[in-house]
Amino acid sequence: MPVWLSALLVAIPTYWYARLVRSIDRFEQEPARYLVAAFLWGAMPAAFVALVLQLVLSLPVSAAQGEAASMAATALVFAPVTEELAKGFAVAAIYLWRRREFDGWVDGIAYGSTVGFGFAYTENIIYLAGTDSLGEWIQLFILRVIVLGAMHGFYTALIGIGFGVARHAASRPRAMLAVILGLCGAMITHAVHNASVTAVETVGASTLLITALNYGLLIALMLGLRWLSRHNDRQMFRTYLVDETPEVITPEAYALLAGMPVEGRSRNASKLDGAFYHLAGELAQRKRQLIKYGERPKGVDDEIEHLRAQLRALSYPQLPASSTPQP
Repeated sequence: MPVWLSALLVAIPTYWYARLVRSIDRFEQEPARYLVAAFLWGAMPAAFVALVLQLVLSLPVSAAQGEAASMAATALVFAPVTEELAKGFAVAAIYLWRRREFDGWVDGIAYGSTVGFGFAYTENIIYLAGTDSLGEWIQLFILRVIVLGAMHGFYTALIGIGFGVARHAASRPRAMLAVILGLCGAMITHAVHNASVTAVETVGASTLLITALNYGLLIALMLGLRWLSRHNDRQMFRTYLVDETPEVITPEAYALLAGMPVEGRSRNASKLDGAFYHLAGELAQRKRQLIKYGERPKGVDDEIEHLRAQLRALSYPQLPASSTPQP
């Protein structure tokens, strides 16, 4: 299979993995230029640096203990450590240089997973280029790109969560602890995954069982994060938009955003117009930065007033008189 065709085919599921993870952020999705930069860092510098470090670290082990010991050490220790450090550098760079775009752990997931998907993209192309037949290529493509294609994004998302928690930590030691825990979590889960793959290759463990274990953990994490994201959104709306009613948004719209019961209506905020919901989310986030965290970036007051004007212009309609928010 030509390398260019492998690169094209690997790009398709990679794009959908990235799009799925980005959907966790239900408003104010991250600027595309930063996500592209994160992907390119994972695909090129991070992959190159990790490969060089693994070769350097494995040489003494190979000389002393043999090739088998070197491969095991690389899979279980050197690869998880070097790859997560190399990928985590991009997350740290965005956190330090573009802090305003790094609002919390949801943003951390978006940036971290994107770096991971970039790394996996390059790694998968390299593995596919080493196949000797079309059948081997197809088998490896299904296993690495389709079945296990999201794992690198999952590992580095844990680093992003650590930086996201650190973003608003109460003290510097807590922020450092959050970053360290995120990095350790990425390395450990990466090592566990590699150990499971090694078990398949060396002792004939069940590939189906290993796959179910990996993706069971991933799906549970994604569902949990989506629930937590919705819960945090509602709490943010409830806290920072209450004083925007009724001048900017109607009490009914506020109730739907905050997940409060509204007689005769679902409490699902997706019933609101998408543009209205996203503007309300941006307004709540800006007010949270200002009120809770004391951050006042240049132009934030004008931005808040502009968001209020946009929300007024949408004029979300009142519900029937009988449909009132319930306390």
